[in-house]
Amino acid sequence: MLKIAMAVALACALLSRPACAELLAPKHDAIDSQALAQKRTIEVYLPKETEKDPAQRFETLYVLDGDWNAKIVAETVDFLESVGFMPPVIVVSVPNFFDDKGINSRDHDLTPTVVANQARSGGAANFLSFLKNELVPYVNAHYPSNGVNLIHGHSYGGLFLIYTIANDPTLFDGYLILDPAMRWDNYVVSKSLDEKLAATPTRGKAIYIAGRSGAAFKGMGVDSLQPVFTSKAPPELHWNIIAYPNETHDSLKFKATFDALKFMYRGYDAKQLNVDPSEGIIEKGQPLMLQANTDRFDIYFTTDGSEPTAASQKMDNLLAVSNPETMRIKEISARGQYDRELPLHLKYGDALLPVRAAKGNEKKEYRFAYYAPEAWPAFRATPFESGRGVDVEMNHIRREKISGIVERDYVVPTDGYYAFVLGSSDKATLTVAGKKLIDIDGSDNRQHRVFVVPLRAGIYPVRVSFVRTSKNAMLDFHFHQFKNDGSGWENELR
Repeated sequence: MLKIAMAVALACALLSRPACAELLAPKHDAIDSQALAQKRTIEVYLPKETEKDPAQRFETLYVLDGDWNAKIVAETVDFLESVGFMPPVIVVSVPNFFDDKGINSRDHDLTPTVVANQARSGGAANFLSFLKNELVPYVNAHYPSNGVNLIHGHSYGGLFLIYTIANDPTLFDGYLILDPAMRWDNYVVSKSLDEKLAATPTRGKAIYIAGRSGAAFKGMGVDSLQPVFTSKAPPELHWNIIAYPNETHDSLKFKATFDALKFMYRGYDAKQLNVDPSEGIIEKGQPLMLQANTDRFDIYFTTDGSEPTAASQKMDNLLAVSNPETMRIKEISARGQYDRELPLHLKYGDALLPVRAAKGNEKKEYRFAYYAPEAWPAFRATPFESGRGVDVEMNHIRREKISGIVERDYVVPTDGYYAFVLGSSDKATLTVAGKKLIDIDGSDNRQHRVFVVPLRAGIYPVRVSFVRTSKNAMLDFHFHQFKNDGSGWENELR
């Protein structure tokens, strides 16, 4: 049998993930800051991809309290990139400044107002100026940044990020805020945010706030943010506030950094998401069920021909299509950078009829013939090998380049919708009952195609013809039936 895993086939999700995506060792750099009257050191972690393509540009993630938090952030970025949940990014560690007396500047830099019991507090305005006018422009000019910036802050760092949202929200595109110290100066920053959040620009913005459940949620003042976002956040703003159980102020960093990054990059995929089967024939009066990976992606749809938005109906794992002419489907991501309308190539048509009725004694047998590659596509030459068998196996063929035909008569058990899945890294065609349904010629980089067609019970001859240019080339075929028993498209005809 020509094999491909069902989840991979029907979702077109054969993704090539890096075996060990990684950031390069940090580069130590420094800026003479006029805003702070200090020489501020930074550490810049560049993605390994910069070695392969120096012209490539990346989003940049700044990490406050970098001397404490950069390592966990960088390692989490590494992991999420390696499993395909986020693209490669630049990580910029922003360590705290220690003066010649060993005094840490964070209590000054990250706090917005002066309070009586914190003599060195109240330097947030200057630190914000440092980020906006010095650090971010410096990184954009000296490193391969694409100008999209995110920032990670914990505790006082989180307080500072809420202050930034209230005072200069466009400076960063994503805010990863962990256990912010919102009780500072009698909730002064929460009150400021309450006045300004409604006017916050939303395009390309996402905010993730993590706190701890129970008494700590109130103890840190995170509870003061929930009503502000609920009542004042613009409808288009992507935000989330999560309370984590059974965590300490420091242990929260691990889970929350992981979840915050997933939130920021929700909708990212190394290869484009597809809704399947998105190509084929629908019978009028017979709705077709589409399937997509909605665990990691937010997919919205409309049935009146209008463009879907986040206010439209949200797709579950399966979606019924009755009128392909007015159905539109769109993936909407947290910050909008991965928003994409998912194409549908469905049209009304009639069922494809079988060549004959099934008798019940049909053999499950493949017929195959292998040729020199130049025999494609007419196959008028004599094959160098041909035969029949219960399976198809080509590993024994020593020739690097070949073409061929594999045929089989399939028994379709009942009337309904059936999906044919064909994958090829070279060229291949699929013909069913004499009608060509799929043609992969390599022109559009689509290595997998899924075609749906209504069939009637009976016998259907299926033919796959192909060209193989190397022994490592991929060729896959699957045939699936939709069932309304909860299994959906997970039913393969063997």
